[in-house]
Amino acid sequence: MGIIVNYNLTKELEHGVYVSCLVRDLSIELGLSDAVTYQFQLAGLMHDIGKLKLANYLYGNEEIVSPLLIEEMKYVRMHPMLTYSLLKERGFSDLVLDAVRYHHEDYDGTGYPSNLVGDEIPLGARVIRVCDVFAALTTDRPYRKRFEVDEAMSLMIDEIKHFDMKIFLAFQRVVHRNASKYHVHFPDSDYELVREYLTELAAAEAAEVTAVSAE
Repeated sequence: MGIIVNYNLTKELEHGVYVSCLVRDLSIELGLSDAVTYQFQLAGLMHDIGKLKLANYLYGNEEIVSPLLIEEMKYVRMHPMLTYSLLKERGFSDLVLDAVRYHHEDYDGTGYPSNLVGDEIPLGARVIRVCDVFAALTTDRPYRKRFEVDEAMSLMIDEIKHFDMKIFLAFQRVVHRNASKYHVHFPDSDYELVREYLTELAAAEAAEVTAVSAE
């Protein structure tokens, strides 16, 4: 895990924490167990770490009109598989691995890497998909300012075919209750605190794996 987080990519870490917070509350809203919620929260935290291998290719200057398309096209499409490989090497659970591998699949089958459709997409990936898009839209990016919550939700409704409707409706309820608490920001000077947070989560995951193995 130390190898994964030993990079000065604070903004990517902020995004992971933001998505993880959304995933936690959405999982609770969906009535998922504490154990599953924890696994999905871990997946949300680390879903984009494959981008560390692609850093030189990120954040280009392409002029793309749609704010949803730009979020898709700014990231090289192999990053879910790179994330999957990094976490698989470190023994993370299948729930985490499936969630990060397929978090860019769209409910209508137009996503990647495998063009899965509907419930073929693992539940964790469907949860992260909604949270990831919302987090991206409501965060400042080098090429645009963040959208307000209502604007972001409207943009997502315009592309509702990409999302599991049951999950999206639950997400709307979560956001309407809690949106103001989700703006995560770690100044560069607090980078070590972010690393410590991630390391603690990794240690908890390792302890859980050891406990399950002992049983």
